[in-house]
Amino acid sequence: MQDSEASAAHAIAMRSMPPWRKVLPYLGTLLIFAIIFWRIPAGKVIQALEQAPALKFFGVFLPYSVIYWIIDSVCLTWVVRRFNQPFRLREILPIRASMYLLSLINTNLGQGGVAWYLHRKAQVPFLEILSSILFIALLEVYQLFLFSTAGVVLYRPVSATQAELVRTLRIVYAVAWGALAAMIIFFAQARRHSTIRAWISDSRAGSISRTFIAARPRDYAIVLAIKAPSFGLALLAQHFALGLYGITIPLVKLVLFLPLVFLAAALPISIAHLGTSQAAWLLFFSTNAPGAKILAYSLASHFTFMFCNGLLGLLFLPRAARELAALETAARMQPLAQEPLGK
Repeated sequence: MQDSEASAAHAIAMRSMPPWRKVLPYLGTLLIFAIIFWRIPAGKVIQALEQAPALKFFGVFLPYSVIYWIIDSVCLTWVVRRFNQPFRLREILPIRASMYLLSLINTNLGQGGVAWYLHRKAQVPFLEILSSILFIALLEVYQLFLFSTAGVVLYRPVSATQAELVRTLRIVYAVAWGALAAMIIFFAQARRHSTIRAWISDSRAGSISRTFIAARPRDYAIVLAIKAPSFGLALLAQHFALGLYGITIPLVKLVLFLPLVFLAAALPISIAHLGTSQAAWLLFFSTNAPGAKILAYSLASHFTFMFCNGLLGLLFLPRAARELAALETAARMQPLAQEPLGK
């Protein structure tokens, strides 16, 4: 029943989505690039792209992509074992890699695909699995806040504009960390007081709040600790790749602004993380190199990382497809097995 309800809800949601919402990411991507190329001649960007050391970029980003995938899978395994079902890492690795193919189009598609697979595999209600996926997604954002907060503390602005931006970020991060603390306290109270817990359970967000209610402060800390190395490696990969391209950006400045580039890339207003990340690179780093070169680097590094993730996805796609087909077959056979023999 839960499985059919989840499938029906998903189908209704897809049918009820207005057409303009489906095309909005494409329009957003085109609009952002139109603004960018209005300011920066496309010819200069093409010339800069021709200077990109593609093979060297591949040598930098492929190892990073593999380590990122392993860390991502370890984190997902720990969370679902803690809050849902005792999955093993070797069960998570193939599906996590294959869903990177969906994430190339839209991050939410990749996250939803993982949640759907775990829901089918463990026969756990879809919204409860989705709650764990959202828990990880929230802490991925706060992992970026963590490093950028350190950058805010350490970075020394070199212009009045940067000084104003850093002051604004300090206020934003203070509010963000306060909001996280308030959320942890609220769900801690929900664990202790049945009235609050019942109020949440009876609301429309009941099932999707399950992991957040169960999570204790140490769970937040553990997930942040698991995920933190992935950004540290991203920082080193970008710093090294920038050097290969002849761009010098101080490491402290990367610590401050690179998380904001990643956050911009995750905004659901563009496709394949394109447009928003390029705009962020230009906003934060255009003083370190000509705009055309910064834009060319952001495109070259972005597509190289996407290509590496796509290779991982293709490598594990056959195995993931076999598992998904087996789960679908088992789901179809289950009602037949439950029918009385006399029928």
